[in-house]
Amino acid sequence: MPTLYYTLDNAVFRNFLFYAVASILKMMIMSPLTSRQRFEKNAFANPEDIPLDERKTIQTTTADPDVERIRRNHLNDIENIVPFVLIGFCYIACNPNATLALWHF
Repeated sequence: MPTLYYTLDNAVFRNFLFYAVASILKMMIMSPLTSRQRFEKNAFANPEDIPLDERKTIQTTTADPDVERIRRNHLNDIENIVPFVLIGFCYIACNPNATLALWHF
């Protein structure tokens, strides 16, 4: 019978699943945080994002440091978490040592 690597009985897969889910949840939480910061600071990147009643008073900007910090953090998550999950699935298929795999995750 072949060995099943992608089950909760496998300690490596359990650890990977925990860190992957935690990272993905963090990435999903960054979207509303970015939106909230843009509305609080009135720092919209596109004219379509500005509320209709305020279009004459608010100009588009990408120079607000607080908004840019959160936006860059979210972009960094998008760029790194997706490869982490894909490479992690391939790594589990190699049947690594559980201690070494936990160190990598």
